Amino acid sequence: MDPILGRWRTSGTVVDRHGNLESEIAGTDSYTSLAGGQWIAHDVDVTIGGHRTLAHELIGGAHPDGGWRMYAFDEASEPGLMRLSSHDDDLLLLEGNGIRSWFHFRAGTRHMTTRWERFDGDTWRTWMSMRFDRIG
Repeated sequence: MDPILGRWRTSGTVVDRHGNLESEIAGTDSYTSLAGGQWIAHDVDVTIGGHRTLAHELIGGAHPDGGWRMYAFDEASEPGLMRLSSHDDDLLLLEGNGIRSWFHFRAGTRHMTTRWERFDGDTWRTWMSMRFDRIG
């Protein structure tokens, strides 16, 4: 998980079910190893289509299906729970609640991309694509 640690400039797009641009994403994401190195804190501060989104996530602890648990805290009344798993040295998969995201590190440690997909009952559809450029 070391490649994701650090501060990132975040950019991207949100598309509708037909692939048409709905909104743009801009802001920062920070991943910090917590004391003991068993957990990672992820702080999100982005604007999506003019709406500011703040979230805090905790990644760590074994997930029963393999990988790690990821707890997401945002404006919802209950935290979300997803699973993060490693599929290669440069690929992580985050999944749960009918969504999934592929994190790619193919460009090295200074850049990563994600593709977010939703399951519509028949197929997985891309709804968000993001780019992260390391700033710290």
